[in-house]
Formats: sequence, C-alpha cells, structure tokens
Amino acid sequence: MMERQSAQSGFSLVELLIAIVILAVGLLGLAELQITATKVNAQSESILAASSIAQEVIEEIAALDSDDAMFDVPVANANTDNFLSVNDAAWDPSSVTIAGAGTYNITYDVITRFHGVTDLCQVIVTVSSDSVVMSVLGNRTRTVTATTIKRAT
Repeated sequence: MMERQSAQSGFSLVELLIAIVILAVGLLGLAELQITATKVNAQSESILAASSIAQEVIEEIAALDSDDAMFDVPVANANTDNFLSVNDAAWDPSSVTIAGAGTYNITYDVITRFHGVTDLCQVIVTVSSDSVVMSVLGNRTRTVTATTIKRAT
C-alpha cells in the first residue's frame, strides 16, 4: 500500500522569500548594533585617556612645592576676589600621544587667592583631543577638565 502525499506539504517559494527577507532585516539590525558598539568603545577610550592625562597632571601639580613660581600672586582681577596667575598655559609636554587613543593637548589655568583666601590656589587642567574622535552623536573633539586646590606660600 502506498501512501499518497498531500499537495500541501513543504514550503512555497513565496514563503521562503519572506523568511529570507525577515532574516536579512534582523541581520542588518545586528550589523548596526555592532557599528554603534564600536563607536561607543572609541568614545569611552578617548575619554578615559584624556581623564588619565588630566589626573596625572593634577598629581604633578599637587606634588610641586608651595613656593613654586606657578603660584605667585599677580595683579588682581577688579571684578572678583580671585587673582588670575596663569591663563591657558601649555603644560610641558604640551601634547601627549597615546597609541590607539590619539593625541591630546594639555593646558592649565591657575587662580591665586581663590575666593579671596590668601595662599590658596585653584588649578584647572584642560585636556582636549587634537582631532575629532568617533562618537555615537557624531565625530567631535573630546575635552576633559580636572580641578584641584593647592595651598601656596
């Protein structure tokens, strides 16, 4: 006895094409997710590098003697109790290159007599990427600012 197969068994060509289209749309979404993950990774790497550089410079400044020339009191700003000692000065070295993370420029500001307090200095270190860095929101320059307060004599 032979069993007769139904004409309804198997997939039609249209059903197969629809399944392939659905699979392709899913794979394209996965590819976009991979691209976004790569951009976020580059962004976080550049921010981490800039933060590390800023922290290192802050630690070097904190280790300076309190009578260093950096902390000398200049002419007062007439509008505030703060005295601007150094403005946008380049740190030595003024740029640092980190393999895989780019080149970063380092500048700093020193405010002496911070909030009118004698022998109190605020140091603001700014580290910015030399070129645009890949980001989820578009390529742009990365900037990190670190601040410390130092007692000077």
